Amino acid sequence: MALTDRMIRIPDADRIRTQDPNNHLHCRKSQLLAHVAGRTPHSDLLMYRALGSTSAVYRHCYLRGRDRWAFEAPYVTEDDLRLLGFDLLSAGTVDVDRFAAGLPELLAAGRPVLFYAPRHHFPHWVEFMERVGTVAEERRLLHSFLVGGASGSEVLLLDNTTDDHEYVPLTVGWDVLREGYAREPERWFVDCSTVVPRSGPDLDGFESAYRAFLARFRDGFRIYDLIGENLAAERAAADAVYRAPGVNSIALLAGSRTLFGRFLALTRHGGQVRAAYADVAQLATALSDRINAFHAGAPALTADRIRGDLAELRRREQRAAALLTEEAARLPRLLPDGGDGVHR
Repeated sequence: MALTDRMIRIPDADRIRTQDPNNHLHCRKSQLLAHVAGRTPHSDLLMYRALGSTSAVYRHCYLRGRDRWAFEAPYVTEDDLRLLGFDLLSAGTVDVDRFAAGLPELLAAGRPVLFYAPRHHFPHWVEFMERVGTVAEERRLLHSFLVGGASGSEVLLLDNTTDDHEYVPLTVGWDVLREGYAREPERWFVDCSTVVPRSGPDLDGFESAYRAFLARFRDGFRIYDLIGENLAAERAAADAVYRAPGVNSIALLAGSRTLFGRFLALTRHGGQVRAAYADVAQLATALSDRINAFHAGAPALTADRIRGDLAELRRREQRAAALLTEEAARLPRLLPDGGDGVHR
């Protein structure tokens, strides 16, 4: 099959909407989550490990000084996608001709195509990076692009460079891809992948995986104190607000707690546990906004006030974790048993 003047478009492109309102996930994981959420009402099962480890967040943001988008979140993984009923297939790195040749058949079968390429080759990314003040050394980084359609002259991308980080369709000419590839061929069409639906979710598999996660779940949530202790020093030292370790840490924590709350809605956990994590997610998200504003120089926000809120968040997190693990130990089954027609 060859590309023609007619755009070949995957049928569910309009259903690809962000599932990550806190914008904390790695770009590829965010895209995979957005895609499968448009295909199954059970996509929130992927978030059972969203609580993760706050020590891992500390090591990533503070010890390594890396941004939240580079954090290897322990949820939305290839194994869990398989439990959900999707296979993630990769062709590795290919050249532009092979990419163009394989694209129409995959799109016609309703399969999106994902690839990594340098974001500074794409006009919409250049505009976005200028608008948000991306530092110079990060403008050449690779980004995962999600292809939802193509014709002989254009490629339809679904990307989230809007102010609210929502996925919207936009087209780029094949000349953009071919010229970029000619300049940096070794950095283009890296990890070309597609998603293939296979079956419904394996609820027994998710039940076992969630139980195993809870059996290992131990956390003192000391990171909330560390964020508070470093507020003033980070505001003085950061070359850009989004690079401050505290900003990245609290965004990761707020995002993960928000997604875990959505997982709880698919479980047999009771209202007390769900309400506890809803409170955690709400306060963490509010604090993420406040800490961003503090680092941007908002005069009405003081470090002492934010430290007090962080201490309260730590207390709520500790209480929620205790409720979660105590209730899980009592319940014979944590997920639905498939009686609603879901595959087991």
